[in-house]
Amino acid sequence: MLKNLSKIFIFLLICLGLVSFIIPSGKVIFTFLGQARVIPVTTILIIIFIFFAIMEIILTGLKAISSMLKNDVLLSNHSFAGDKESIPVIDAAQNSKIVLSRSQFDEAAILIVKTMSAISSGVMNEARRLLVNLRKIIGNDAIIDILMLKIYKREKNFDKMEQLSQKLMQNEEIQLVGMKAALEVQLEKKEFSEALRTANQAFEVRQDLYWVVSSAFLLRAKNNDWLGALEVLDAAIAKNLTPAPKAARLKAVALYELAHQAKAEHNDVQFLKFITQALNENSKLIPAALDLADYYVKNDNQVRKAEKVLSAIWAENPNYDVAKAYLALFPNDTKSEKIQRMEKLALTNTKRPSLNNLILAELYISDKKSAKAHSECRLFLLKNPATQRIASILSQLEQKGKKNSKKEYALVKTIKSHIGIDKDEFSEYPKDFQWVCANCGHVSDKWEAICPDCGEVGRNYWHLYVDKDAGSNEDI
Repeated sequence: MLKNLSKIFIFLLICLGLVSFIIPSGKVIFTFLGQARVIPVTTILIIIFIFFAIMEIILTGLKAISSMLKNDVLLSNHSFAGDKESIPVIDAAQNSKIVLSRSQFDEAAILIVKTMSAISSGVMNEARRLLVNLRKIIGNDAIIDILMLKIYKREKNFDKMEQLSQKLMQNEEIQLVGMKAALEVQLEKKEFSEALRTANQAFEVRQDLYWVVSSAFLLRAKNNDWLGALEVLDAAIAKNLTPAPKAARLKAVALYELAHQAKAEHNDVQFLKFITQALNENSKLIPAALDLADYYVKNDNQVRKAEKVLSAIWAENPNYDVAKAYLALFPNDTKSEKIQRMEKLALTNTKRPSLNNLILAELYISDKKSAKAHSECRLFLLKNPATQRIASILSQLEQKGKKNSKKEYALVKTIKSHIGIDKDEFSEYPKDFQWVCANCGHVSDKWEAICPDCGEVGRNYWHLYVDKDAGSNEDI
């Protein structure tokens, strides 16, 4: 109707405009109550314009009021379907539709917020009471089950949580919510086989959610399915779900474990391929460098290649075992030659100078160079407390001093007394170095792909006891 009026209005304006243009001084004469009246054409135009303008304003207002009345509903999934005023409830088991007034919508929204707040605060009785009131408004909508799931999780009622998660998994629209809940329960119960099946199922449904790919990767890794874990990781990288440093670290670990599997199967080609790719992804992965160097030595005695690998990792991430493996490449070296070789190697280690002091002190004392060993110990102790190896070296120097030089013996006794080295058992001193999980702090003597305490993958970094900072969490 409004469009038709607008068209008539425009048509009349054009007609009268033409008349006023052709007859500028034109007038219209009509009789009203027996009297002749003369009205200019321009006045008529103004009157018509005002009339149609008022009509358009009135009709626009009516249309707005009609629209507001149509929109005075709330659908259970918080969306509207065109001009329809209802939509099927999320729960697939129901065919009814929920239509709420604006006031009901506001009340339901407030109840949902209050329920979430009560759950977060741990007031479960209040949360349940609010949920009962919410159910009276929206019925058995899926949001009730989702909130109930949160209540069970907060209460650590894993049996109820598992039952409800199975119900949610039957609903296609929210099955991922059910899968995530089921996965959490299965991990809590340490049902890793079930958790792996759930994670794989979620991965088949969605590959663009972080929790899906991270869970699938972790569980495949724990199941020693490193090829499957790598497949998940590649999907996460393709969708930019994992930061580049973390992706490189995880990929390096997966490739390293695949290299180990190939080695167990005596597949040298695959071993060399995977171990090289692992180091390309993470040039600081010490176990990979040690294994690759060992492979080169045992296959055609490729000492030069092994030396290159160990020199590179030493410069990137100096480590006690790397230095020992490097010196072992030259079995025919005399003690003095080993010392010379280590002195050159120490020049390229600017990241852990105390490690240089420790290794050189051990080499000097083995070559009976007590003065130099004593000097390296002093340099170590200037910045660090006494460790098991340093305490052992000083005790050896003390024993030699008893036999050779009273002055030397007195000097060592003074140093030991000054820094508090008075224990006979070296095990009572802290270890010189360990592998530490950057996520939870778990320590071990060997590198571990998966932390046995927190389950994180590839977070182990080599930690010299005197190191104060592990550096960047991802730079390990």
